[in-house]
Amino acid sequence: PLLEKPVEIAPGCLLESGLQVLPGGGAIDMLAPETLQAVYEHGITEFLSAPGLADLSAHVDFAALVSNLACKHSRLTPQGVLLERLGITARAQALAKRLSGMALDQHIAAHKRLTHPAEMGNLFKAIALYPSTTHAPAGFTE
Repeated sequence: PLLEKPVEIAPGCLLESGLQVLPGGGAIDMLAPETLQAVYEHGITEFLSAPGLADLSAHVDFAALVSNLACKHSRLTPQGVLLERLGITARAQALAKRLSGMALDQHIAAHKRLTHPAEMGNLFKAIALYPSTTHAPAGFTE
């Protein structure tokens, strides 16, 4: 294991080894009244109305989450920044070479939706938790 001992990051939730990436929405100090939500076909839906089909997201108070951890954590990273650091644009461009017409238009729109700051790029954020003996994982900064 990469950690000397398991770290409880929340009641009943242990970080036992390696890396944990915690995605969430909202600002580092934001607590929303509806912290867990499901989106299906571009609209809010009941949490369990479409298991496996709906996208789930949660508003996370990252500051509270990392305030007493025994492991290291990355900086809060917007989804668009993280995906760009991991090479989404290069991959999207490679895939686009095989597309044309409506398929290409949908591909470009999907890339923009995931990465653009005015769309999901700044809406969702992630933080990485990792052993104190290692460095931040790819895409994250300390």
